Formats: sequence, structure tokens, C-alpha cells
Amino acid sequence: MIRLVFFDIDGTLLSPRTNRMPERAIRAIRALRERGVRVVIATGRHPIELGGAHLDDLEFDGYAAANGQMCLDGDRALFAGFPIGPDGVAALARMFDQGTSLLWLFGVDDSYVNRYDETLFEMAQQVSGTTPDIRTRAEGVIYQAVAFVGIEDEPELQRMLPGCRLQRWGTKGVDIIAEDGGKVEGMRAFLERFGCGRDECMAFGDQHNDIDMLRFAGIGVAMGNGTPEAREAADYVTATVDEDGVALALEHFGLLEPGWDARRSVPS
Repeated sequence: MIRLVFFDIDGTLLSPRTNRMPERAIRAIRALRERGVRVVIATGRHPIELGGAHLDDLEFDGYAAANGQMCLDGDRALFAGFPIGPDGVAALARMFDQGTSLLWLFGVDDSYVNRYDETLFEMAQQVSGTTPDIRTRAEGVIYQAVAFVGIEDEPELQRMLPGCRLQRWGTKGVDIIAEDGGKVEGMRAFLERFGCGRDECMAFGDQHNDIDMLRFAGIGVAMGNGTPEAREAADYVTATVDEDGVALALEHFGLLEPGWDARRSVPS
């Protein structure tokens, strides 16, 4: 029996077309929680970026943020964290301070970049409604970094970052996290917290950084708009976000019975 469901945000709950959640997905999340199923966000977004996610004031049982490196409870208080280790931090600091690569570093409750980039700042505004600081030196604990490099540059970047792994989230860049990190580590923390087994959880995702999560979950569901690699890793491929893929998959696996949303409406 599924007792816990993990949801990616971008491309899974949020439509790439509208940057909003479809109404049926909103109702489905509420219906799951009413039925006692725990619902956790599993996203590449840092906690400071959750405010711009347009999650329609939905309540969640937790957040595995920064690709699972920061686990927050339902009140968004950090209860488990997996920062990048000393070797990785030292390598990132050298790259950041030299300024040869555009880097966006995320600490506990802040983010900063090593130089101005209009495209990055526009993206930050769109994602979180905030903009990162510009600093000349890297400092403090680093939970995640973003490098804006093409796929062809990944091998060289990986060589320069001992103790780290790369998680691509799109064509423009990659997340950099601890070598043994990823959304699965965040999932493990929540499974222990809620006393659930792998076979009692389901996960929804659409991108490369969701692949491990989809394989780890008892049931992995890829969105129809997901990458070919994400769809291949999943146990089931549902419809796209805009075609109500989330609600349809929950119905398919019996977490929501037929007619569950009859006469329901989303509060305006």
C-alpha cells in the first residue's frame, strides 16, 4: 500500500506552458492528504526558491529540497542536511574565486553568484522572486551549486570537482551536489521519519535529476512531457502535466478512486 508520494515541481506539478499547477493536480494533492497519504515535494529547488513555485497554498508533509540535500518538515524547518564535502567545497571555491565559470552557490538560507549575468538574474526572479547576491569569494556551507554549462562540458567539469556529482536539470545547466547525494538521500530521510518502506512510496518526475528517484521508489511515475531517460527509468509513464498526468496516474494505481473529484472545486 502506498503511504507516501514524492512530487518533483517543475515539469511535474507545474506546467512548462503556464508555470502553474493544473486544477486537477491541486485537487488530487488535497484528496491524497485527506485520505491519509503523506505528500512530500522532491525538487532541485533550494528552499529559498519554493516561494516562487506557485503551489497554490497547498500544504505538504515535507520538502526534499536542493535535490534531496536539504530535508524540511511541513513547517519548512530543516531536520536533515547533506552539504557538499570539504574537497568539493574547496574546488568550487577555486572556480568561484577565479571567475572563469559562472557559478551560483546555495548555502543554508542564501544564494550568491560570482559575477553579474542578466539571464541568470531573470531566471532567479522567475523561479523565486528573488535575486542572488554578487560576491567575490565563496564562503560558508554549500548545499548545492549551479554551473551553466552545456552537456559537452560535463566531463571536464566533473573532473574538476572531487567529491561531487552533477545532476542536469535542462539544456542550460547542471546542479552540483555531494557525491553521495541526490533525491534518493532525501527520500531515505523521509522514509525513516515516517516509518515507511520503499515499497510504500511513489515518486513523480520528468527530468534527469529524477531518474534515481523514479528507480528507487516502489512505483516510479514519469510525466509524458519527461525526458526519454526519465520515461525509461519509470515503472509507468502518465500523460503530460497539462493533460492531468498526475491525477490520471493516481487514479490508475488506485490512490484515488473513480469519481473522487466529482463536485469538487478549487477555491478562488
